[in-house]
Amino acid sequence: MKVLVTGATGRLGSCVCRLLVEQNIDFVAVDRVSSDSADYPVQIVDLSIAETVDHFLEGVDVLVHLANYTNFDSAAAEEVYSTNVCINMQVFSAAARQGCRRIIFASSVQVLDGQLPTMDRMSHPCFLPYLPLDSEMPSIPRNSYGLSKQAGEDMLEYFSETADLTCIAIRFPLLIDSAMLESSIGQGGMPRGNPYDAYTYLPVYSAAEAVICASQADLKGYQCYFVASKDNLEQKTAQEVIAEGLQDVPCKKPVEELDSLVDCSRVEAELGWRQPQSMQESYEAYGSRETAKPY
Repeated sequence: MKVLVTGATGRLGSCVCRLLVEQNIDFVAVDRVSSDSADYPVQIVDLSIAETVDHFLEGVDVLVHLANYTNFDSAAAEEVYSTNVCINMQVFSAAARQGCRRIIFASSVQVLDGQLPTMDRMSHPCFLPYLPLDSEMPSIPRNSYGLSKQAGEDMLEYFSETADLTCIAIRFPLLIDSAMLESSIGQGGMPRGNPYDAYTYLPVYSAAEAVICASQADLKGYQCYFVASKDNLEQKTAQEVIAEGLQDVPCKKPVEELDSLVDCSRVEAELGWRQPQSMQESYEAYGSRETAKPY
């Protein structure tokens, strides 16, 4: 198996590449920028140039596409949307032309209930249709970044149907590294103040493990998954978070029976990925790893 990783020097991309190295999987890492912390070769590439993308996808079996603007405030709304959508179509089309058989795409929790284009988190309403969050939750994007990720998911479904590709979108929440885990544990959680996203998070190395699992799982067609730790950033019970601002959101089971605000059972069953249970467990599992630099 040969893998192409785009966005290979970013927070998630660097962790994916390190796991590929550890598993002796043949891969090519590309990004628009280099990184002094990368302990694997990184080739600089402009993904907006079709000929360049085709060249890097020759002989590739699995495309791990992580190269996008990473939030709604990364640039002007129109630039975030147009750049992400253009690059995604460019890369997915090239993968289909070159005979790549599987695409894994980093989508986002902001497809589910993205932050409104304002930095004032506290004034943000909740649009979640139900609890707990799961892989079947419908899209309700609320900013240009979320819209671009939704478009990417739609593209994957299109290519799975028209080019017979296995296409997997993974919706990630806030990804945190070992330093952030340590800090959050020390202060009893990471204050967020508004539970519109259910305070979801995931250690970045666990996110990378989900990508590796998706590259190897026995899947066909288009699949979409949501992955998150069982606990939450504020380190509160599900009942406490619901009482603070999610009391009007319908629950799939009685509130008193909820032990988490997320349900990753389908992901675990179909990908063979294991959901982290707590910050402490995650720090013990990933804390000794080198902290990845952010985008």
